[in-house]
Amino acid sequence: MDDKYVRRIKIGVVGLPNSGKSTIVSSLSGLFIRTANYPGTTVSINVVNLTIKNLRIQLIDLPGIYSLSSEMPDEEVATKEILRGNYDGFIVVGSTLSLQQTIYLLVQLLELGKPVILVLNMMDLARKQGININVEAMRRRLGIPIIPSVAASGVGMGELRKLITEIAQSSIAVNTKVIDYGPLEKYIDAVSARLNAPRGLAIEVLKGNDLLKEERLKAGDIVSKAIEEIGQIDVFVARKRWDFVSSITKDVVARGVQVNLSKLDYILLNPKVGILASLALLFTLAEVIFLVLNPLVNYISELLSMIPIGELMVNVGNPLIRSFIMDAVWNSTSIVLSFIPYVFGVALIIAFIEDSGLIIRLTFPLEKWLRRIGLPSRGLIYLIAGVGCNVPATSSTVAIPSSTDRLITALMIPYIPCMARLLVISLIAAAILPSQLTGVVMILPFVTSLIGVMVMSRLLLPLLTHIRVKLTARVPYAYELPQLIIPINRFFVKKVWHYTYEFLVRAGILIVAFSALMWVLSISGPSGLIGPEALTNQTLIRSTWLSLIGDLISPIFKPLNIPWQLSASLMYGYVFKEVILSSMAVLYGTSEEGVINVLHSALQLPSALALITFITFYSPCIATLVTETRIVGVRLTVINTIAQLLLALALSYIVYAIALLVV
Repeated sequence: MDDKYVRRIKIGVVGLPNSGKSTIVSSLSGLFIRTANYPGTTVSINVVNLTIKNLRIQLIDLPGIYSLSSEMPDEEVATKEILRGNYDGFIVVGSTLSLQQTIYLLVQLLELGKPVILVLNMMDLARKQGININVEAMRRRLGIPIIPSVAASGVGMGELRKLITEIAQSSIAVNTKVIDYGPLEKYIDAVSARLNAPRGLAIEVLKGNDLLKEERLKAGDIVSKAIEEIGQIDVFVARKRWDFVSSITKDVVARGVQVNLSKLDYILLNPKVGILASLALLFTLAEVIFLVLNPLVNYISELLSMIPIGELMVNVGNPLIRSFIMDAVWNSTSIVLSFIPYVFGVALIIAFIEDSGLIIRLTFPLEKWLRRIGLPSRGLIYLIAGVGCNVPATSSTVAIPSSTDRLITALMIPYIPCMARLLVISLIAAAILPSQLTGVVMILPFVTSLIGVMVMSRLLLPLLTHIRVKLTARVPYAYELPQLIIPINRFFVKKVWHYTYEFLVRAGILIVAFSALMWVLSISGPSGLIGPEALTNQTLIRSTWLSLIGDLISPIFKPLNIPWQLSASLMYGYVFKEVILSSMAVLYGTSEEGVINVLHSALQLPSALALITFITFYSPCIATLVTETRIVGVRLTVINTIAQLLLALALSYIVYAIALLVV
């Protein structure tokens, strides 16, 4: 152990779903932890280490729970950690908009006999809703430190850091007996003494918590006597707790004139017009973002074109080396650099729909219909998460308890366009459409993906019963509707930066590396090395491996008037969607600016819309396929991937036909 740290402590961060736990952990540590304004974002345990003065602290960010009576696997993970983990204390993060549920959870943590700090988050939203909380009165009633907080802007974080050090110094009072359970008290004491366990754990044993079956057996006679006297202990305890919660909230909460920030909800949640209103908001956002960013893209392209790469390479004698540097490395690097504004724009859109609460409202009017066609309620959360990246969204479905719901959700996530697909789509839209209409096409992937999910979930659900022997019953799930907000704060900015940086680093490496492979395939063929001349000679390139690959699938896309170079690029999208763009550049022997120009000259509007539709659906990347295989198995993954390809082709032809009629 490093001597300079006088002590190391372990603190659990517990709270309601969507209460701001991860935002607080991120604020304390300075690390980026993915957050979003909808429940279910944290579905596993996040461990963060930080240092305050000479104190080493391990923060454990647990999945959101409403109580210690877990019903879902991610809630069970959190509950098991709370009951059995060796914690020095807890930070309970509560939402001021759900104060009663916050206090109900808090009571259970207090009864475990550990120091507890309550962070009352979202105080700004409470005030705007006309909710006034007497924090000092709460402190007196509960006997614990309470911090009013606005985590997104860092309010209260300084005080929280100070209180964390007081946990290490054992200077925070522990208040375990916040509720008098009357006739149950003697049984609580008896179980606690027999098991040498804290009061809260004894209560959970008496209640029959499924995670404490072993302890319940050891205290079986005490439990039996308690049941004989009191009856349903879990109901009795819940009633006592809610009475206590009601008593506190009556004393400390005053409601003024309610200022409703979410007046749009009357429109957005309307089953008849809500979808159109949400789409209109997304369209407006996309329009504004891309109208602002388009001049920046042109400016970066002009700067890159001013770099005399040809003159710098003139002294490189070997033509292969010169071609490799210019056509593989430089072209792919310049593509990455010139697309930075578009990457930023897509990241901004994704972060906005996550943090504003808009994405829930976009799908909420559809939820009843989605459940009717087979998509589980909780599956909607994972589909939303898939917009950022399909891989973690698919991996997180292990938290869904019903195997039926888990399988169908994991199979549907690849139908949701991820950030990489949206980037390619945005570039096609920018090349074909006037800048004023780019937002229209940015909405198209979301609309068509919803259609795809509805169609395929209905088709795949009966298939599961034929090829899967054991399917468990479906489990209902409800979640609170998050507040509709405009997420302008430092964590929103940090998220947009993280998404942009992560994508550029990951995609940049892939694009450059894959461009090198593409370069090899474009200067060689069955007859051997053809040479760099093939990159600029359309006759020679037809003899390359790249052209042969394109010829294999070009007949499928020929009726859509999509050139073979573009259809060949789509083949490489099965590896990573990011490399579609670099594949286009290599096949056309062009630079980053040339990709936009090539798309503009090679595609008419109906073909562009068909291509966008195909890219939305045809396949996830190989990383998603591997993850999908782990969740649903090889057979279902293969079936689903083939189904995606067929659906992508069918919808592409339909969109193309409609576009021809309209245009």
